[in-house]
Amino acid sequence: MSCEFDVYPFGVPGGMSAPKGTDTKAPPGGSSSSLRDTAAVAVDGDTGGSQLRAAVADHAGSIENPGYVPFRDSTSESIPAQWWIKSSPHTYLEQINASGIAFYVAANWNEAATKYGAFFTVNNLKVPGKLIVGPAEHCAWFSVESQTGFDISVEERRFFDYWLKGIENGIPDEPKIYYYTYNEAADNTWRSSTAWPLPNENRTPYYLGAKTLATAMPADATAADEAVVDYNSTAMNLAGGLTYETDPLATAVRVTGHPVADLWVSSSAADGDFIATLQDVGPDGKAVSYQMHGRLRASLRKEEPAPYNNLNLPWHPMRAADAQPLVPNEPVQLRFDLLPLSVLFKEGHRIRIVITFADTVTPKLSPAPTVKIHRDAAHPSAITLPIIEE
Repeated sequence: MSCEFDVYPFGVPGGMSAPKGTDTKAPPGGSSSSLRDTAAVAVDGDTGGSQLRAAVADHAGSIENPGYVPFRDSTSESIPAQWWIKSSPHTYLEQINASGIAFYVAANWNEAATKYGAFFTVNNLKVPGKLIVGPAEHCAWFSVESQTGFDISVEERRFFDYWLKGIENGIPDEPKIYYYTYNEAADNTWRSSTAWPLPNENRTPYYLGAKTLATAMPADATAADEAVVDYNSTAMNLAGGLTYETDPLATAVRVTGHPVADLWVSSSAADGDFIATLQDVGPDGKAVSYQMHGRLRASLRKEEPAPYNNLNLPWHPMRAADAQPLVPNEPVQLRFDLLPLSVLFKEGHRIRIVITFADTVTPKLSPAPTVKIHRDAAHPSAITLPIIEE
């Protein structure tokens, strides 16, 4: 559930690390490992608890707080190793694929970076596997059941019955991917696919205009929008953002997959954080995002091919040596993916993108920098949506 694949974007989305001294990862009251050990109970048959005690003792010395590790190749202050690389499942793909062990990954759309790894897991593991994505928050499968009637524990048991007991219940014959789509008719919310991304996606760029979002390329020789960084901005409070939205949709638009932001930006500072949030705006003006956002620290914008199947999305190595400061007020291109989603934007609704420039981890400068989003013919900022045409 909510598994990691490449741990760096899980722990440091978009390379946006907090300043040293504020990046604490250990939960209050002790490490998560020790908290789990305290709550653990003995397995069936371990009447005296000897196996439980041995398992707890085996965790002694486990390290869960790496210290300050802002880059993908940062060495942990706790152990002499590159933390993110050593702890990433993708580092061990050869061993995992050689194991022959089947897997079933689960995530929910309305969680943040914890849903991200499931989609790369299912595309990189060669052993038998499945993926299911529900309509709730992080690991909130009781909410999924109350909303949709789907009981994940029944599905888990079917999976184990087949792989551990050899019960022929059809698990391997069913589609590899099951996912929920928001705003669909009640009898069409759960959908299936043989592959992810969906084979029938049509990747369509929507270009930023004067507060607008449209499929036509910009024609202006010069055009940009300016804002002063607002450090009150968070993922839930999009303070100080620049907003672009479509006209009310003439027909419904179904979006399923990984959007990509392609932004031309500049700043009065040598670095900056850029966050794109996609929203579904109803006729009443109410906006819903379902955790449809992505982010990138501008100095870590360098791209190169990923060391695994990255679904043709932008991949940033984000090593310490890759940092490229901004030249103040000089436009640069930032390409980054947003968290995946599956949403039906209904007829009469608007698709909105909000660009903000800070989150809780953003270093605070005084005075706050001035940033620009460029949107002219030479710098066509856009958001590409995976539209499903049926």
